[in-house]
Amino acid sequence: MTENRFLDSLKEKEDFELENIIADKKAYVEEARIAAIQILKERKGKTADLESAENEIKTVQEERAIAHQKTAEEEKKKSSLTDDQNAPELHSKRVITVFAGIFSTIFGAVLLMYNMKQTGNQKGRTQVLIFGILYTIACVAILNALEVRANLALIFNLAGAGILTEYFWNKFIGKSFKYRKRSWIKPAIISVVIMIPFILAIIYGR
Repeated sequence: MTENRFLDSLKEKEDFELENIIADKKAYVEEARIAAIQILKERKGKTADLESAENEIKTVQEERAIAHQKTAEEEKKKSSLTDDQNAPELHSKRVITVFAGIFSTIFGAVLLMYNMKQTGNQKGRTQVLIFGILYTIACVAILNALEVRANLALIFNLAGAGILTEYFWNKFIGKSFKYRKRSWIKPAIISVVIMIPFILAIIYGR
């Protein structure tokens, strides 16, 4: 059991000061009040008032711990991530969004297509591929026609990512589908390697 950090600082207090600490629920945290109770027990021995105060504090702490555990369990149920080894490894919605935002929507589409392969959604893979290609081509055409800067390109990419994760994912994989998180490192390396020639072409083509 962890030693109460308030014991040393309260040992020099008078009895009436410790009693005030125990009684003042708003000004002092429960750990400080428990320390005050322990010190008074050492001085006076167990009394009905001290036992009652201590039990009251412990009851509050237990209720808070139960509520915290319940909240954690509810959050775990809401989460799509699982430790079940039978669940497939998928790229998360966040990873798809980041890849689509940094590189382009087609990169996010490829990651989602991988997920759909793992979950047996061939129809979804085809639709995502078509969407990714057409959306990327449309974005490039619009950006070139408007001659805008990269900020708008990022907005287009993130909008495409939203369609991938909130429409195609939810439709073909399922919003609450349980999966294990797959590493993003390999796709990141591949994406960078693919983008290098385009970046060099932009730099030396000016």
